[in-house]
Amino acid sequence: MLKSFIIRNILLLFLMFPFIGLLAQSTEILENQNFRIVVQKDNGAISSFMVKQNSSDLISEKRLISNFRICLQTDNDLSNYIEGIEQKAKQVTKEGNTVTVVVAGMTSPKGTYPIDLTYWIRMEDDYVSFKAKLTNNSKYQVAEFWFPRVGGMDKFGDSEAKLAVPGYSNDCRNDIALFKNFPGRRKFGAEAAEWSTSYPKQMPMPWWDIYDEKNNLGLYLGYQDTICRFSTWHMYLAPDIADNSGRWLTKEQSGEHPVGIILSHVFYPFIHSGETLNSGEFIIRVHKNDWHGGTDFYKRWFMAHFPFDKSKNWLRKESSWFTSIIYQPEDRVVTDYKGYNQWTKDAKKYGINCYELIGWNSGGLERNYPLYVPEEKLGGLGGFKDLLHSIKERGDHCLVFANYNILDKNTDWYKKDLHKYLSQDQFGNDTWTGGWGESNLLARKGLNVRHHTRASVLPGLEKILDEYLVNLVKDGAQGFQIDKIDFELDFNPLNTLKPDAAICEGLIQGIGRLYKKCRTVNPDFCVASEFGVDRLIPYFDVGYRNSWGYQISPLKYVFPEWTSCQHLSTPRDIESVNAAITTGSVICVEPEIYQGTLDQPLYHDLANYIKEVERIRKGLSDIIFLGDYLDNQGAKVNAVKEKLSNALHFKVWRNPKTDQYALIIANESSDAIQINWEFTGKNIGQAMLYEPFKDPKVITQGTPITIKEHGVQILVEKKE
Repeated sequence: MLKSFIIRNILLLFLMFPFIGLLAQSTEILENQNFRIVVQKDNGAISSFMVKQNSSDLISEKRLISNFRICLQTDNDLSNYIEGIEQKAKQVTKEGNTVTVVVAGMTSPKGTYPIDLTYWIRMEDDYVSFKAKLTNNSKYQVAEFWFPRVGGMDKFGDSEAKLAVPGYSNDCRNDIALFKNFPGRRKFGAEAAEWSTSYPKQMPMPWWDIYDEKNNLGLYLGYQDTICRFSTWHMYLAPDIADNSGRWLTKEQSGEHPVGIILSHVFYPFIHSGETLNSGEFIIRVHKNDWHGGTDFYKRWFMAHFPFDKSKNWLRKESSWFTSIIYQPEDRVVTDYKGYNQWTKDAKKYGINCYELIGWNSGGLERNYPLYVPEEKLGGLGGFKDLLHSIKERGDHCLVFANYNILDKNTDWYKKDLHKYLSQDQFGNDTWTGGWGESNLLARKGLNVRHHTRASVLPGLEKILDEYLVNLVKDGAQGFQIDKIDFELDFNPLNTLKPDAAICEGLIQGIGRLYKKCRTVNPDFCVASEFGVDRLIPYFDVGYRNSWGYQISPLKYVFPEWTSCQHLSTPRDIESVNAAITTGSVICVEPEIYQGTLDQPLYHDLANYIKEVERIRKGLSDIIFLGDYLDNQGAKVNAVKEKLSNALHFKVWRNPKTDQYALIIANESSDAIQINWEFTGKNIGQAMLYEPFKDPKVITQGTPITIKEHGVQILVEKKE
């Protein structure tokens, strides 16, 4: 009996062997010490993405598996989506550490289309790379390409993991409890609750990072491409959020619906028949620590492709500016070139040697762009050149305010000719308009202002800009502060670049060409800018508005060679001075909201405080201004009375040449606070304590210190 049973089962296994073999070949697997990835052979989708260090499968909800998505806009359907998970893969093969997926021909509910896609999933030691080649042979345009898509995530380590997104002017903190309180809502037409940010429009760098604090493990989600394209990091939370707090639905509450996140990186290629998109790499990488631990990978890639050296740039060494608007857009002359020159001399009394000149041009601030010539009412070209010469003769520097691709729509020049450069959306509308007023209430309320628009970066406009701006350098401009740099899709029919690159890569290249021409005239020429994207750092030394209070864009941590301005205009704004010292920002002082001199009784105390803290900072600049900005890494600070700790702000600094550390602590409360402090990144015995209007003193690590109300203190490692 037992013998016949064994024989029957052996025979059954023999008959089933071909089917078992087929099952074994239905997936391809990539695996190393960090990941195990399973790719389905029928459609090329990843059905399991295991992160071994915290035992997390990024595709834990299998019903949300996905791979790519395409929006193919037809003549009568702009929302014709092709779902990758529904396509039949022509080929899925593994060779070494790479799986290649080929899809030839695609279908949607609206039809079948000759669109071909090849994508590669490559596994390296600590990261997985996704690349794609998408060829459109249909008669319609591919408007969106969602790739990669990783669907079914409901935790990373556990549900406490948080998402960090780099910001324009705020610290990058892991403050989004992604798997408990989703940051987005369901919008009109959306299939689920959604949340997204775009690069280079909203994010200064192209990455997100998820942090599992329990396992001290981060997950870097970054896109790396030598072409700057407009793209979006997108998440759906299926099926929806539970309530207005963003709380997730439980599996019981969702009924039959799967619950989880579908993560996508979205391109906007707008490729037509016969055109191909060759993507850069989307990287999913594990690393220790929070987002700070993930950025070294991106910095190495960036510097390998866009290297720069700012060590000889005078602008990066200037830690304080004076600025004023001397001619306002409603025809009010605040002062002329001679008056402004005196204001710069006044600022110099307080240790400020760099000056931003605004409203110097034809018509004043926000007028007649791109007619960048000196205004006759202020002294004309002669007065302008005399002003710049006087500043230079004193050993100081002047930044001349300008814009790049911003046009004044109210001029005859625009109406007759410049309108052809208008940056447009898909339907021919302006992609951006702006208007600012100052000199009367109508203008300040925005009821009656001149409007501006963004221009495409086209050869004709570039020639106009280059002629005016390079001439300013010949006239003595030592640098520019270029305002209103922003990014968008651009469908101007005169563009040679695709909409996703025209005012991304095209703008960066145009700025680069202008920078080179200006430096040919003056090798010491430098630029600051109201910008917020990494790709312009090789040309721009200082960002105009990337610091706010005690926060600064994470660009500062990744690229300490760069910094931002901290603006202050009110007579008692000691707090902003302290914040600038703490974050390593430039103190940009603009008395009376850009309308007066610093050397007046109302600003006397503030001016002397700036002078004193700048005296200390300049003596320590190699550490706390030009050194490595370590953010909150490498030290601990708390109040002895713990409830007061929220009033404390601290940042850590290091001199990369000497490995000397510093800790800057500020107190924004109206009470003195006793503080416990400690360097944790290095064993330091003693430190020098610096405080405004006091002599420095030696202090032993671990000794509590007291910081006065609205005060700042600097602790610098004492070298033996």
